[in-house]
Amino acid sequence: LLGLPPTPEEVESFVADPAADAFAKLVDRLLQSPHFGRRWARHWLDLVRYAESRGHEFDPTIPNAWQYRDYVVRALNADVPYDQFVREHLAGDLIAPRLGPEGENESILGTGFWFLGEEVHSPVDIRQDEADRMDNRLDVMGKTFLALTVGCARCHDHKFDALSQQD
Repeated sequence: LLGLPPTPEEVESFVADPAADAFAKLVDRLLQSPHFGRRWARHWLDLVRYAESRGHEFDPTIPNAWQYRDYVVRALNADVPYDQFVREHLAGDLIAPRLGPEGENESILGTGFWFLGEEVHSPVDIRQDEADRMDNRLDVMGKTFLALTVGCARCHDHKFDALSQQD
């Protein structure tokens, strides 16, 4: 659950616990650990191509990208329902806010994934670059939330799923 091996002391404590619910108590303790959210956030952050830089030529940093990363960890640790998590990603700025421990709007931070991604430092064709950025973001959204590679519909009708260029 945590991606970390138990310490020898933790193993000894578990083995020595005679309670019938020893396993359930251990699982509950691990799920409440902040390490739980960090471990599983790594998988989600891979899906949305999280990085703290643009990844091109001069590799400029993305200001405040860490806020999205930390939001994902907090959401997993808070056991935010998946449907709520998805709504926050797609429209967190338009829905009623889910408030954090200090009264801050957590929902809006989910939209941070729209600002991640590779960008060219000095594009030759500005309109082409804007189209490429939007295409990349929609491709990430389709793969992450729909499990579809909708990016190919940019140039032609989608061969296997019913997605046309017009759609």
